[in-house]
Amino acid sequence: MYETLNKFDLIKELPADILLLFYTLPKEKASLILEQVKKTLMQCYIKEKTNISNVTDKLMHELNANIIKTARILSLTETPTNLLIWGHYAHSHTSFVIEFDTQGPFFHQRRSNKDEFGYLRKIVYRKVVPYFDPLSDDIINHFTIKSSDWSYEHEWRMLLPHTHSEKIITVHDKDYDLYKIPSGAIKRVILGCKASNNLRGSIIRIITNRSNYRHVSLMQASQSSSKFELEFKPL
Repeated sequence: MYETLNKFDLIKELPADILLLFYTLPKEKASLILEQVKKTLMQCYIKEKTNISNVTDKLMHELNANIIKTARILSLTETPTNLLIWGHYAHSHTSFVIEFDTQGPFFHQRRSNKDEFGYLRKIVYRKVVPYFDPLSDDIINHFTIKSSDWSYEHEWRMLLPHTHSEKIITVHDKDYDLYKIPSGAIKRVILGCKASNNLRGSIIRIITNRSNYRHVSLMQASQSSSKFELEFKPL
């Protein structure tokens, strides 16, 4: 707000009829009026700075809460070999990873350049908490910035309206919105190196018995014997 007031151009904001009268004034008097207006605005700003800050803080929290209520986030990684990702998000290698074809229509649902939903955005990692202007158009971008400590995730995110979900399930007293992803968007399934035989059998049956999944390749992850990394082999 300080920067806005500092650059404030009163002449551009005046109605046409007032502007005509303003131009009839002597140049020195017009400059004096402009200077006084700017000074008065700055005095008002300084006087109300604390209140403005408190209101802005409240509005930011309300905005956060409203976006969380109305939007859901799909989080993906571009590194399927990362051991930490498997440990954190695949039940310590006992689950599986799905590789998506991000060129498909599911990942390109954006209706216009101003639409915040339905397309992938790469997460930006920073050491410093970014400054956000609550009056700007890019406030949604604070959902795509994380601490540099998480940079190993190589994360991409896509926001979707919660109203587009197919159904809601409750797990451990938390509600989760489920979205239908077209089978054509799935390229590959990678089983964790500690996946059970039951899980392996279930996934094999789904891929082989359903025609819309037969294009999906199935792979098994295993721990490398010489490096701290995973190796994938076809099943």
